[in-house]
Amino acid sequence: MKLEEVNKQTKEAVDFLVAALESGHSEVLTAYLGAMAKFHTYSFGNVMLIARQKPDATNVAGLRAWNSLGRFVKRGEKGILILAPMVSYGRSRKNEIATDLDTDNAADERKPEQQLYGFRAVYVFDRLSRDLWPSLCALVACRQCHFRKSPR
Repeated sequence: MKLEEVNKQTKEAVDFLVAALESGHSEVLTAYLGAMAKFHTYSFGNVMLIARQKPDATNVAGLRAWNSLGRFVKRGEKGILILAPMVSYGRSRKNEIATDLDTDNAADERKPEQQLYGFRAVYVFDRLSRDLWPSLCALVACRQCHFRKSPR
């Protein structure tokens, strides 16, 4: 259900951009190009989703990414829905064939390869929507770093 919703929103964003360009509104294209400049590591579809759902977004990341930086997302904050790739690690067919032929060298050649097997809908949060107070753990770590005695 979420995946269908994301696909529908992506199609609506592209249709909105095309309709705006056909009617002569180039500021819509300028806004999308600005979003593409801000989020250059995201795919075109995800940039369209971010720009359509939150045009004033500045920096987005997932919940765990913000938590690892010592920041927390406000309770009840609405996220931005995008598509994230699902990657699995599996052995390649070449390695399986090499394992059958040469048993001495098989352990060196067996390395898992990344394989894309689909996409899933995930929520990311804008930098401005998160709580600006650092976590208590980050404050404790900061105090330990600054007040540590220097070795003599």
